[in-house]
Amino acid sequence: MSWSASGPSSADDVRHADAGQSGGLRAPLDGGAEPVQAAVVPVPVPVPVAPAPAPVAAPLGAPTAPPVASDSTAPPVSVVPPPAVHSDAPAATPAAPPTGDAMQTDPIATPAPAAAAPIPHGTGLVYDVRMMLHTTPAPGETHPEQPARIERIYTLLEQNGCVARMIRIPAREALRSEVELVHEPSLWDEFETTVRMPFEELVEYSRQLEVRASLYLNEYSTISARFSCGSVIEMCHAVANRRVRNGFALVRPPGHHAEPNCGTGFCLYNNVAVAATSVLANSPANDPVRRILIVDWDVHHGNGTQRAFWDNPNVLYVSLHRYENGTYYPGTTYGNYDRVGGPAALGKSLNIPWPCGGMGDADYLHAFQRCILPVAYEFAPDMVIISAGFDAAEGDMLGGCHVSPAGYAHLTHHLAALANGRLVVALEGGYNLDAIANSALAVTRVLLDEPLPVLPAGLASSTAGADAVARTVRAQAPYWRSLAVEQAYTPPSGPSHTAGDVLAAQRSAALWSAHRMVSLPPVPTEHIVANQVACSATLMTQGLETLLVFVHDNGTVQLDDAILPGEYAHEPAMYMSDSSEFVAKWASERGFACADMNTRASLPVRSLRNQDRDRALPRANEAELKSQLGAQLLYLWDNFFALSPAKHIVLVAHGTACDAIVHLISRRVVQDRVVAMIQLMGYNPIPLVPKQRQELKTWYYKNSLVVCPHNHPLYAWDEQSASGKRLGHTVRAREPHAANLVQAAWPEVEAFIDTKLKTRRSVHV
Repeated sequence: MSWSASGPSSADDVRHADAGQSGGLRAPLDGGAEPVQAAVVPVPVPVPVAPAPAPVAAPLGAPTAPPVASDSTAPPVSVVPPPAVHSDAPAATPAAPPTGDAMQTDPIATPAPAAAAPIPHGTGLVYDVRMMLHTTPAPGETHPEQPARIERIYTLLEQNGCVARMIRIPAREALRSEVELVHEPSLWDEFETTVRMPFEELVEYSRQLEVRASLYLNEYSTISARFSCGSVIEMCHAVANRRVRNGFALVRPPGHHAEPNCGTGFCLYNNVAVAATSVLANSPANDPVRRILIVDWDVHHGNGTQRAFWDNPNVLYVSLHRYENGTYYPGTTYGNYDRVGGPAALGKSLNIPWPCGGMGDADYLHAFQRCILPVAYEFAPDMVIISAGFDAAEGDMLGGCHVSPAGYAHLTHHLAALANGRLVVALEGGYNLDAIANSALAVTRVLLDEPLPVLPAGLASSTAGADAVARTVRAQAPYWRSLAVEQAYTPPSGPSHTAGDVLAAQRSAALWSAHRMVSLPPVPTEHIVANQVACSATLMTQGLETLLVFVHDNGTVQLDDAILPGEYAHEPAMYMSDSSEFVAKWASERGFACADMNTRASLPVRSLRNQDRDRALPRANEAELKSQLGAQLLYLWDNFFALSPAKHIVLVAHGTACDAIVHLISRRVVQDRVVAMIQLMGYNPIPLVPKQRQELKTWYYKNSLVVCPHNHPLYAWDEQSASGKRLGHTVRAREPHAANLVQAAWPEVEAFIDTKLKTRRSVHV
């Protein structure tokens, strides 16, 4: 993908850069591109804060080595001339990485550690303009990972008096021996070859690298990368040695996508992984750092960092990121909630994969309170490192999330309470210049012990966000006592309402409020909640073209922690996770009438054996329950749906209710009006149409879509020919959880419905 002065070459490039869907941006292994910067919306600079008196060293970022005059191939950086280029020969390696206060001014020289008095309340800052030398090699090209990212943050920190109150940690270059704590030697050699590469060859190599690994290089990129990695190392050692209490490493290029054997996704070396490994190996004997917590809140999964510590029980890696079933960048399943760590470190990789964009402060705070903080306190780290990408910030159009500067401040505040305050913030991604600057300012103010900004009242996590957190909790519960769920419960002795009754009333009110769906009269059968058959007011309207009937069971009831206005108390909250609102909204947008039938019944899930898959005997009460479910739908069909003037009817069933719609078509002649029937299965046997109805079997196979979770018992068999057309047209979904199947499979469902409606309309023309 090439970048021009105005940004990406096409709108499609913008849409696919992050998702890893463009063939030119898919990297080997798990690496890839960070998002393209959206158009910057100017944000007013906050009112400067009067700096507290403190001794200040020379200006941050001032060159500490004599510069060399630039040549014609130098990047357009006017702040400082390019530094001298190093030999790529291995540098002499000290026994331990330098961490002393008395850093030499020459960044190339190996500094000697020196003792320093602890500064219990100091906040460090490392920043150097030489990290701005990394730019695109060809003149006139622009890129979202641009030098202005760190410049804008530093300027805003300076304007608000933060820089004057912070303690300088000198920047330096990482040594080869330090980089190789995480990366293979071949990676260092590959990058060092670009230092003296002819300009035309470098431009072509960079273009190939961008296609292969979403990475660009100029002749100074490896210098900037060494400074970025070395600066994070220095800051982490400064905090580990308690020269400062906490600190901000204002660095670029970022690092969390870099794999052991390759740089990807704008990342050359994995700054945080190298620094954490160095600290674990070289922390002070009298105050050791044995366990490190890394929290990666970049909007992309930090595949490289997770891989570096996959089997390390001393590092807890936590990532909150957009996932979208593995389609969002870096485009693998490595960041799913069930990736919990290697055999020696189970539970030490904790992923919260957001299923979509739009996550905001409430979702992130809920994840912290429900999952991350309980695990973090149980892990009891000696040090915390934040991989602070700000591409989930409000205003980053490609990140597509809504975390505010105040939200980032509160997240930082929670983490600052761990490890006796040993906290390092290291910059990762984020490409809206104003968004990252204001977010970094809010985080820095927390490090400096300024009061927290006030969050708006009424915060509540989204259903999608709460579901994602709940899945992670379930996956991590076997490894953390703090996430264990107590099973014992004693029901109250007095009169009470069941959760189903309460949630049914809530659901009915929600459908009325959002879609003006009204309740039909109660169905005179068991196993259905009163007022839980809702339909559009247009059900009996003349001229209605299409009616969608959605039949499902009671959904998934979850008990979770809610974020309440003004406090972070762990307060139990119950909510329903079903698909009624999703389906009703889709039908309304298409101009369809919608009828929603919610049953309370739930059939037992059972596994089938090969020999009885086609003739499995029902368990106790199962046949009776299926008959009751079928009777409910027959009553509604005879008294309401069949009487509707709708020309076309679409039947959609989820879970238990799939038996009901097969029961309906087996006992009523529906072929003239039902154009499509969709079954989104759970793990029960797929219902079969009667053997003796050959014409029904043919119609059913042609007009049905049966979507099964990928691990449904059906797919344990080598073939399904014994049932033939009686099974309908089956499709194996990628989604393993039946509760999520409606949303996950809806693109296929939508296409199927559209095809059948188009065919039926063409016949009637």
